[in-house]
Amino acid sequence: MLELSYKKILAIALPLMIGTFVQSIVMLTDSSFVARIGTIPYNAVNNAGLIYVSLFMFSKGLADGAQILIARKYGEQNIAQIGSIIFHTQLLQIILSGFLFTLFFFLSSGLIDLIVKSEPTGEQMVLFLKYRSWGIFFAGMHAGLTSFFIGIGKTSIVLVSTLVMALSNIFLDYSMIFGHFGFSEMGMIGAPIASSLAEFLAFLVLVIYIRSANQFAEFRINIFQKIKLKEIIDLLKLGVPLMFQGFLALSGWLLFFTLIEREMSANDLEISSVVRAIYFIVFIPIFGFGTTTRTYVSNLIGQKKPEMIPFIQRKIILMSMSFIVLFCSGPVLFPNLIIPLIDPNPLVFESSALVLKVVCGSFLMFSIITVWFNSVAALGKSNVSFIIEGTSILIYLICCYLFIVEWRFGVVAVWTVEYIYFGVIGIMSYLYLQYYRKKIFQT
Repeated sequence: MLELSYKKILAIALPLMIGTFVQSIVMLTDSSFVARIGTIPYNAVNNAGLIYVSLFMFSKGLADGAQILIARKYGEQNIAQIGSIIFHTQLLQIILSGFLFTLFFFLSSGLIDLIVKSEPTGEQMVLFLKYRSWGIFFAGMHAGLTSFFIGIGKTSIVLVSTLVMALSNIFLDYSMIFGHFGFSEMGMIGAPIASSLAEFLAFLVLVIYIRSANQFAEFRINIFQKIKLKEIIDLLKLGVPLMFQGFLALSGWLLFFTLIEREMSANDLEISSVVRAIYFIVFIPIFGFGTTTRTYVSNLIGQKKPEMIPFIQRKIILMSMSFIVLFCSGPVLFPNLIIPLIDPNPLVFESSALVLKVVCGSFLMFSIITVWFNSVAALGKSNVSFIIEGTSILIYLICCYLFIVEWRFGVVAVWTVEYIYFGVIGIMSYLYLQYYRKKIFQT
């Protein structure tokens, strides 16, 4: 059983936050090193990286579904079934990764021709994705194993594996892009190769840990198990909506950047890329506490204690808000120290700093909303969370089109669309939780 104390919440969330930060370092490292080469490679790596992450959301969504199932079984004390969930999760991850690899490697050229206006940027993006595609297998299986540790509330090893990923990516990026430590100078293509190798090393850490630690024997984790159709159906029933939900969220952002690239200036795109990089860092507490919410809520459902859900939500919201204020203070108060680390171009500094000040309120909004939104999926209602995400993305994209194409807002005003997106998610999630609570107590 999981303790409901602030200390235990933080013990679960903090490694996830640090791990999320470390994962952000991978994309940030690629962007930062490639920025030294030129604007076109920089924009290509940022946009192609977002395509990769958008499609990786299918693997992440499947892992999120597994996390919810594992947390519920852990709450029920049905320990023996958890190993079977892990086995079927990894089996599905391999199949899904093969499909995504095909998309990246063979179909990326046609996709990018449709969405990218600049031919030189598009060519660099295709090249990036062809090399980056090899890492999707290890990224998917790493997410699958991560779901196990998060589901049982033991997240410290997740931090270790992501630290290995980040540190190896920094070393390999520096070595391969610029040609150091015996490596040939590869330029931009060194970044996707380095990231793929880093994902392999992170996955290897988790495999070695599970195989060497006796404490996990009771979970019966084994790669040689009988395939059970019911297990696959249960995973897909919960995971598929989360897969498309994550894809919708990131692809909505991809379309946002596509509109900026096609309708606004290269300078506006570079400003937005800087903001996006810092965005991922500021969102670290939100991702960490959102994932922690799923574990706690699902565990309480497994214990048959739904009446405790509002209690744990209030605690997580308080901690989430406190952390987001702390994380926002750096980029907002000291942009002169942080923005040049992302992009040394002085022409984008002032506008980037202003955008960050404008959108910082949306971060505080989502520090609350993420707890409500993740609670919906953790209740086993991933189909409802998908509807909430889909509705929010639709309204978000309509507003993006109006702001960028029809009304021709400046880059600062365009970014206010984030308030609309988070606001719709928050209202719909809150209303559903109120409906669910009334339904539970009436029965």
